[in-house]
Amino acid sequence: MEKRQLKVANKAEFLKLLDAISKINDSGVILDLQEEKITSLVSSIDSTLILCCEYKTDLGFNSSLNVPDVKKLRNVLDTIEDTDIALDINSNNLEYKGDSVKFKYHLFEEGFITRPNINLEKINSFKFDVEFKLNKNTLQRLFKGSTFASETNKIYFYTENGNLMAELTDRARHNTDNFTLSLGKTDIELKPVPVNLDNIRLLSIIDEEFNVKVNTEYGVVVFDIEDKDIKLKYIISALTQ
Repeated sequence: MEKRQLKVANKAEFLKLLDAISKINDSGVILDLQEEKITSLVSSIDSTLILCCEYKTDLGFNSSLNVPDVKKLRNVLDTIEDTDIALDINSNNLEYKGDSVKFKYHLFEEGFITRPNINLEKINSFKFDVEFKLNKNTLQRLFKGSTFASETNKIYFYTENGNLMAELTDRARHNTDNFTLSLGKTDIELKPVPVNLDNIRLLSIIDEEFNVKVNTEYGVVVFDIEDKDIKLKYIISALTQ
């Protein structure tokens, strides 16, 4: 029987995927190997942030890897100088045998890690109230604004006078410093949807521009980010106020 291998044609892109995962949860993650891609579903500790990610690669089989420490795996892969790499998949470990680097990374047994309880099909079927683009520069301006509006950790997305707005404030408290940034024109009406700014800080912005969708019925904000062989979908639960 031919030995199965975890093949990575572009190591730098795969490391971006592992970086994105480790920001959310660096311990106990399942990597699903699916013929032509590697996928993973990762949840924050409080389950208010879900990451659904995908890396395109030619595998030719279906399996799964129960990874104990994503950051540890990422760091050892970074010691490999080659761009195109292949790791042998053994019964309880990943093994690499290069000219200058060799290592064996042990995995958890199947069933040891619990998958996040989320219905992706349902989320993908949502009708969103508004959809808009954000870029790195806008996000960096919001983060700079948060150093001024430092009494709050909430960001509200809403529309006002034909403009889509992002406001750092806390509407449940009085006399709170606030910072507001216009995100552009829109003909859609959107009531304020607050989310935790810390969850947005965990986004891996691997491209200059990304797509944002807001669903007020279920209180969900989705950030879609793509770059070359990687797709990242962040699903953030809205706060109550």
